[in-house]
Amino acid sequence: MTEVTTVASPRLFIDESARDRSSKIWYALPGGYFDVPLDALDAAPGTEHEARLENLMALVADCAPEEQHDRFAGMVHDARYMVRYMRREGIIGCSLGMHFADDGSSAVSVVTVALRDIEWAPPKVTAVRAVSLAESADNVELLTLPGGHPASASDTLGTAPAVAGVPEQELYQCNVYIPAPSGAQLAVLTLSTVAVGSRGYYRDLMESVAHTVTFQDPMPEIERAARGEGAAGTGTVKDDIAADFG
Repeated sequence: MTEVTTVASPRLFIDESARDRSSKIWYALPGGYFDVPLDALDAAPGTEHEARLENLMALVADCAPEEQHDRFAGMVHDARYMVRYMRREGIIGCSLGMHFADDGSSAVSVVTVALRDIEWAPPKVTAVRAVSLAESADNVELLTLPGGHPASASDTLGTAPAVAGVPEQELYQCNVYIPAPSGAQLAVLTLSTVAVGSRGYYRDLMESVAHTVTFQDPMPEIERAARGEGAAGTGTVKDDIAADFG
């Protein structure tokens, strides 16, 4: 008697943002991350986003003790200021993540994605130049992404300042630099976390994310691969994502 084993196909969870036709860059993040709505937090006056944000903040303030209202208002002001700062720096995406560290404690991290216009140069030159100009960079590495595209990565250890009664802490950052094939743009992906003991895990995570970055809409190929259609080798897109992000 022959035993038949059924292997379940990997399931892909695709955020609606991947179908945004105005996108300039696409990437995948593992489970445990959710997007911060920068557009909503930096809403223009008189827009629907601003009205929704004001209503939400009013509800939050009402739930707080009266003596804490000013503190909440200050936190909202600081958050909106930080979002505006990120937008000025070319950051187009921000995600918050929570995972378990090796010791079982929860580890929080922030991933930001910036897309900058640069003076044209060969992509490999840009990748080397970007990582070499980074301050206090350590563990520098040149990467080769799918299709032979160059990238670079580095680590930095710094100090997160004291905030709202929380003392200053060590801060780990991993930066990944990915030049666009056109040579006229540079994507900078940065992960920041105070869970410095898990920096090896986060470094591997960011290199995995780098392998999903593309400057062309990948959705048609991914959807064909998920259906098992397309030319030979197309299915590896599905397999790669499943391997990187489970």
